Amino acid sequence: MIQQTPIVINEGFSVHQELQSLGLTADIVMSIARKAAAAKAEALEIDPSSTPGTLAYINGVRAIRMELLPLGWRLSRTGNVEATVNDKLGIQICFQNVDIACSERNPQAISGKGAGSRKLIQNGQAELFDRDAPEAVDAFGSAPTVWAVCVSADSKRLRAEVSCPEAFEGNQFEGFSKRIWVVDEDLEPTPGNIGQPDDGSGPVEHEVRIAKK
Repeated sequence: MIQQTPIVINEGFSVHQELQSLGLTADIVMSIARKAAAAKAEALEIDPSSTPGTLAYINGVRAIRMELLPLGWRLSRTGNVEATVNDKLGIQICFQNVDIACSERNPQAISGKGAGSRKLIQNGQAELFDRDAPEAVDAFGSAPTVWAVCVSADSKRLRAEVSCPEAFEGNQFEGFSKRIWVVDEDLEPTPGNIGQPDDGSGPVEHEVRIAKK
């Protein structure tokens, strides 16, 4: 399958506009990413090797639903894929742990994708190309377009993007039609706080910015 070059949105105002068209905000995406990263960090060395990713996934999905269900979205488990759907916008949001988000290279899923994900994305892509103005279409009953909150986290950086995967044939993403870079957060204390005692006398500052290359 030929991989197309995705549209990358990484400028502050454009990021906010694109997220708004999906019923999201930068704050919502940041909250999802932070909760997934915090859960991942709770894993111990003695835990099964899959624990960090599992905790991040569970809490990432939970965070999406805690944010969006009160706004009128609904839960979906079509094809055994956990998603959160906005019928009015004709989209569904999934959570995805990736190797690295907000990078020139397309993110890759940490765990291979199965038949359910392939079918969900393929069906949603057909709807995507038939829609001129998703926000103006009541897509209830059709296959909502799949978007993924892709999160990567290590001991130093937290990154998150909201991206629309293209149909693929194997067990891994092969490309994206659009990528919205949202979070690029330094998880280490900023230089001005290095050496500050952790005595509860004040919060440790972290650098947070909209992802931009």
